[in-house]
Amino acid sequence: MKWSEYANLAQLSLEKFYLADTKEQFLNNFYPTENPEEDNKVFNYWWLAHLVEVRLDAYLRTKKQADLEIAENTYLHNKNRNGGTLIHDFYDDMLWNALAAYRLYKETGKPIYLEDAQLVWQDLVDTGWNNIMGGGFAWRRPQMYYKNTPVNAPFIILSCWLYNEFNETKYLEWAMKTYEWQTKVLVREDGFVEDGINRLEDGAIDYEWKFTYNQGVYIGANLELYRITKDAKYLDTANKTADISLKELTEDGIFKDEGSGGDEGLFKGIFYRYFTDLMEETANKTYRNFVFNSCQVLVDNAKLDGYLLMGMNWKENPSGKIPYSAELSGMIALEMAAKLER
Repeated sequence: MKWSEYANLAQLSLEKFYLADTKEQFLNNFYPTENPEEDNKVFNYWWLAHLVEVRLDAYLRTKKQADLEIAENTYLHNKNRNGGTLIHDFYDDMLWNALAAYRLYKETGKPIYLEDAQLVWQDLVDTGWNNIMGGGFAWRRPQMYYKNTPVNAPFIILSCWLYNEFNETKYLEWAMKTYEWQTKVLVREDGFVEDGINRLEDGAIDYEWKFTYNQGVYIGANLELYRITKDAKYLDTANKTADISLKELTEDGIFKDEGSGGDEGLFKGIFYRYFTDLMEETANKTYRNFVFNSCQVLVDNAKLDGYLLMGMNWKENPSGKIPYSAELSGMIALEMAAKLER
């Protein structure tokens, strides 16, 4: 099968395994779902932002209006379930949704999506930044002392996109200011990106938390700054982070297990998105081969009843209760493989 065919199958597989009984719930958090009331207690606001993005990936691949409508409907469902707004206690969750909103705006031209993205950006600037740990955006409102990559790097990406849209210096200035803090505090000399600092109000970095998505969003932040400034240092840094990610986080060409929590299921897919974006700027056969080879292992172990059930560990057949975040990661990776195939 072509990667585009696997991507199509993955898109169909999400609802095959995770579609909920009620329109309000939309997707069950786990498969199999034995106790829907218990399993679906948590509203995974940020997971749905990535579903919007991967549905958009499908639209860009197929050019079918139906795929765009699915992306828009998913966004509206998520926003409505969050009270009709993207504003939330978790700043990183807001940003994931703002990135999805901006991408919807670029494909539809509908002002509401751009307005939503701007609203999130402004809320971060107005309420999220403080001088604890020398600057940086906080992870969430009740924990303003804790700063991490999952909020600061996506903020840089959004700022760059809004700068490109409006050509207003405030967006680029905030992108640069945030990048300087992120790089100084949470990036090693070899390019590896740490998760966060001061989580326990002790000034310590969580060195034991080595996650793929932190590498991915930092790659994305560097790419956007490179595209604006044309300064090769950003592209060099993106490649350095990509190289150390593959060296430090993989085993036999596959990312290692990142944990058993539901959120961890999404991390790999986020890396694949920005890692693939990097390949638009640099022809690197090693990177391409990594995507294709790892995705082949993924699909070989995910085939079930004519569909793809994708688990937390791509080197194994899925077992136990699997969060739909893991399915999303696989969907993103396969869409990226299909993108490279085009």
